[in-house]
Amino acid sequence: MQNRMSEIVMRTMAAGLIGILFFTGCVRNGTATADEIVQASLDAVGNKRDRNKIQNLVSFAECSSLNGKYTTEIHTASGGYSYFRQVYSYKPAVFEAVIENRTNGYSIADPGKPLSAGSVYTIRGHEFINMVLETDRRFHNFGEKEKTRMGSVETFRLKAKDELNHDCSLFIDIKTGLLSAIHLQNPEETKEIIKISFSGWKEVEKLLLPHQVTIDQGGKIYSFNFTRIMFNSPGFQIKRIRN
Repeated sequence: MQNRMSEIVMRTMAAGLIGILFFTGCVRNGTATADEIVQASLDAVGNKRDRNKIQNLVSFAECSSLNGKYTTEIHTASGGYSYFRQVYSYKPAVFEAVIENRTNGYSIADPGKPLSAGSVYTIRGHEFINMVLETDRRFHNFGEKEKTRMGSVETFRLKAKDELNHDCSLFIDIKTGLLSAIHLQNPEETKEIIKISFSGWKEVEKLLLPHQVTIDQGGKIYSFNFTRIMFNSPGFQIKRIRN
């Protein structure tokens, strides 16, 4: 058991070593641009070759809210497809939806009616593991940076745009180079900021990923505890709900 734990620690360190060394070097001499900080944070998760191998991803999470407990299941594939399913302990309805290509989606309960852009964005906004692996594709126009603190963690705050071209902020842990938090506009209530925090980082197939995610939406707290994350499942299937 001790040898196995040592192996995991060494592999985890190696996965992000290049990114962390580059990141800390740039921090030390003050030359890191916002784009370089984002790229270094991706390298801290794992090397580019291992990240690019991912063609599909399946995750399961045990979740909680003020209303009670629920589960979230998400299947994603390169190109923007995703299948989203939530089952609740406090109500009988099950919510299922298919996002076809980043912008178009349908509820399985009503496949004849397209989801709004805000609803598609909200569903894709639950793809937390993808956010970590695709930070440079999920967000753009990385601009102004500043040092700030989130609790005891010193971070870089990067201004950016999200997939709806709304202003948002990314927080990168200066010590580890990992994504610490994202602050987004609520697409249904633009004056409200949704705060997503990442923690509980563990190795999954050579990649360092968060297993605990906390969402603060106007004081309403939601927690996600990921119980399973799988890459390139041989049984992965894209659901088709329309002809």
